[in-house]
Amino acid sequence: MRNEAPPQAPVRSGFGASSWLGTNGLLLREGSGSLALTQTRLKALIPLVCTPPWALHADLSGSREEQRALLGRLPAMARGLCVVDLGPRAFDCLQAPPGWCDVLRHTRQIRLLEGRDVPLPKSRLKQERRFLRDGGSVQVSTRDPWAWQAVGELHQAARERKGLSSHGGALNSLLTRLAPEPWTFAVVALDSDGQTRASGGFVLLEDGTCVYAFGGQRRSAESGRASVAMLLAAVRHAVELGCSRFDFGGSQDEGVDQFYAEFGADVVLMRRWVKVPRWFAWAFPKTWNAWTRPTRHR
Repeated sequence: MRNEAPPQAPVRSGFGASSWLGTNGLLLREGSGSLALTQTRLKALIPLVCTPPWALHADLSGSREEQRALLGRLPAMARGLCVVDLGPRAFDCLQAPPGWCDVLRHTRQIRLLEGRDVPLPKSRLKQERRFLRDGGSVQVSTRDPWAWQAVGELHQAARERKGLSSHGGALNSLLTRLAPEPWTFAVVALDSDGQTRASGGFVLLEDGTCVYAFGGQRRSAESGRASVAMLLAAVRHAVELGCSRFDFGGSQDEGVDQFYAEFGADVVLMRRWVKVPRWFAWAFPKTWNAWTRPTRHR
């Protein structure tokens, strides 16, 4: 009798892909649904189940019952801490386990129509034209290590300016894995001297969403216009790829959130489930606040 190989699971893209999850990640499956997670330790001590690092959310998918079954596995997995961003496809009726925090957060998206120009605000188009008229240029790159290196450098610089941990080694390792994937691309905006002023790394999810996953700028008089030109190029490329939505990735910084809103991006609510012991807020107040603070929007 012939031995047949077991059927292989389809190759994933986005936050549930093996290249994103790395060695500490796992993808839970339930019928057609799935949930991407990472198992690690906070401060190298306390077990933590969480949204994959740098992912906007855990990309929860499937029917209502499949999602309920997937999330129902979390209490048994979360022996210590749990922080999971459900994502925009989560059903509103899903309830967090007793004693867990249910935190309301948001991202911003614009809808894309295949083969049609996106009706972008005139103010943004004017900024783009000014950047190009002054000698700037924009490059859309796929599988280009140089472009992804620029993405990593400016993303780290942006976090360091805000006093946030950049985890540069882990970030560079992730970007190196993502660069050759067919469902990623990078966009770099250069000034008239050929210096990188803004860059972004973009990820295509299986539901047709293009996510602005990584980004940053090198501060200058023209860095704002460079960022606008970079993002507009990414939106147009997402249309060419047949994406149905462009997700700006959200931000807890109200100024950055307003910047995204001025592209015509609408608020899309998402939920975060947090499970910690009672002493956690006292022992780790900054981490507690970061995990449980809702995002604000106008």
